[in-house]
Amino acid sequence: MIENKQKNTVLIVGTGPGDPELLTVKAASAIRNAEVILYDCKTVEPALRVASETANVIAVERSQYENGEGCREETPMIRSIRDHYLGGQKVVRLKAGDPTLFGGEVDECDVLDQIGIPYVILPGVSAGAAAASAYAMPISRKFECDAVVNIIANEVTDDLEHHLRNGAKMFGHGATMVLYMATANLPFILGIFTEEGVPDDTPVVAVSKAGWPEEAMVETTLGAMGAERFSLGINDPVVFTIGRYVRVRRSPFESRNRSAIFLKCAE
Repeated sequence: MIENKQKNTVLIVGTGPGDPELLTVKAASAIRNAEVILYDCKTVEPALRVASETANVIAVERSQYENGEGCREETPMIRSIRDHYLGGQKVVRLKAGDPTLFGGEVDECDVLDQIGIPYVILPGVSAGAAAASAYAMPISRKFECDAVVNIIANEVTDDLEHHLRNGAKMFGHGATMVLYMATANLPFILGIFTEEGVPDDTPVVAVSKAGWPEEAMVETTLGAMGAERFSLGINDPVVFTIGRYVRVRRSPFESRNRSAIFLKCAE
């Protein structure tokens, strides 16, 4: 167990979907004041524009525990956090979106707890929330839709099928489902919905690269997605928002004011 006397608490910071102007005030302050900034995903790089010129910004090798090995003290990110923490520096670990939503952060936190490194998690805007806000898209409605189900669908497993079948039953009660990383498995997902009797006219809004300059949107239905053989003409990552009350209520992304910081990142 590491002695943490007089050392700085590690900050695990959600950077949101991409646009630096969607950083929370607290997240931006943490990045600005950090002495060491660690990250392992290019999605967070626009947020580095907020960092101090004196900050030590380190791109860490992506941990292999995502392939089933399990997060350990010697994985590259944990090792980097530990070493700089022990050096007494102000350490910020960046995570895309919100660290607590499908970010795998719980695995790193488990190890940090085990070795006695204190940390605080700062929330970020999820891709699903960014997509809904960009198009003024209702994902809930008072007294009619009181449930929103978030599902990560990058792997076909028994758990995924279970979640999809239960979620499909909730559509009948007005619930909204938000699917992440689902593009490759749309045939499987739509097949489950068909088996569960979800109506073909159920609205779907698919948003590609939410919060980025390349953001794109397709408004369709479950039936049309099947008829088009799952080809939406937009690129991953895509967030699918599905439900009775889902619809686009404002003009497309091209009419929005883009972050000046983001435009510089694209140069």
